[in-house]
Amino acid sequence: MKLHDANYWINRPMDSEHDWVDDEDNWITSYVASAEHPHRQLIVDAVRRFYPCNVLEVGCNVGSNLIRLKEMFVNIQVAGIDISEKCINITRDYLPKASLKVGSYFNIPFPDKSYDCVLADATLMYAGPDKINEAMAEIDRIARKVIIVVDRVSKSKEGTRSGHVWARNYPLILKSMGYKVEKTPITKELWPYSQGWQKQGMFMVATK
Repeated sequence: MKLHDANYWINRPMDSEHDWVDDEDNWITSYVASAEHPHRQLIVDAVRRFYPCNVLEVGCNVGSNLIRLKEMFVNIQVAGIDISEKCINITRDYLPKASLKVGSYFNIPFPDKSYDCVLADATLMYAGPDKINEAMAEIDRIARKVIIVVDRVSKSKEGTRSGHVWARNYPLILKSMGYKVEKTPITKELWPYSQGWQKQGMFMVATK
């Protein structure tokens, strides 16, 4: 199975690889429709617990998490970056007041410690073993209070192949950066229709 990387998302055709489970015609409308996906409730609950002034999502895609957060917490400022200009433009249609930029978690276009909470939901899995430390350092640079990671985990700190993405030991990485990490395994109820997520998925909240 071919690895998915940055170029895959930048150039992904609308109707490529029907890897979504709903009846939407293309992957973008499927992502928009996924704002109520069960795992996002974990994100909402974590944000409610810490109630940050602002939240930055790295790899926000079309903004499904940000849309949900803004609906639930109207006073929180939301922001997002994604390497796909197409996705950022769509997110702007739903969140015209949000700070949205085309960018990568390898070089986040915001100042140091500028966001209380940084969210990475199913996106660090696309960073290769030679780049993950760079991505995590950038997220740490931006985050003031809390980092939320939703991803596939393995015992390897560098990463092991899991289909077209990488699974790795994010708790170990975060602890080595000085964070305390709370873990919640992804269950069938939280991520229906995906055995990969049910087997390797983890929701992680990291604080210092």
